[in-house]
Amino acid sequence: MVKGAMAKSVSLKFDDIITRIKRDILLQHYRPGDSLPREELLAKEFGVGRALVREALGVLKAQGYLEARRGSSGGTFVCNLLQSQGISTLLADLITMRSMSIKHLCDVRILIEPEAARMAALEATAPQLEQLGEFVHNGRTANSVRERINFDVEFHNKICELSGNPFFSFLMRSMMAFLQQFLEVLDDHTTYLHDKDMHSALFDAISARDHQQAYEQMYTHVVVMKQRFCKLEDEFLNRQARELRR
Repeated sequence: MVKGAMAKSVSLKFDDIITRIKRDILLQHYRPGDSLPREELLAKEFGVGRALVREALGVLKAQGYLEARRGSSGGTFVCNLLQSQGISTLLADLITMRSMSIKHLCDVRILIEPEAARMAALEATAPQLEQLGEFVHNGRTANSVRERINFDVEFHNKICELSGNPFFSFLMRSMMAFLQQFLEVLDDHTTYLHDKDMHSALFDAISARDHQQAYEQMYTHVVVMKQRFCKLEDEFLNRQARELRR
């Protein structure tokens, strides 16, 4: 009975640490980019050992609330939840488990991205459009396939951001982060899935404020990308399975 009570007490303290830090983040006592106190200070505050604090922080990192940074100015920092990588990791796991498919993910993109492009054409400011154009230019002049993919990902993320709907932006960043991981697992630096001029055509429609054309261009683009990603799904799953068996 004594051992059971002690185990329960430790469990409650562990859960309490997670709950209290998460509460402080949600109440914005800690804001995105803020650093948490050092582990030894948190341990003293909660009246527990550093090992328990470290374990609790690990859970919050896995959930996407916190991130670790190294170096002289390193430590544990609060994430911007709108840009958290937690969901992209979950997506990767669900697809690896075959509980979700690339088709499912791309179907959501088809629902979101055309409308985001239409709204971006209506809502984006001149400086925002200039930044969007820079992603197009940088993608076309990139020195490697990997670098080009990075700029293409930011182009899609930016369009959803410019729609003015933060939920679109949140979902898009999560999906694009996973698709970027998807291509990295395949690790074929000679394969480039995008049509060469598609982003330029999309940018031209958005910057011209032609919201209908922006919608139609994005719809066509995402449908084509769905077909190309789905063709690579089996190879991705096979490589993931081999990696897990190592």
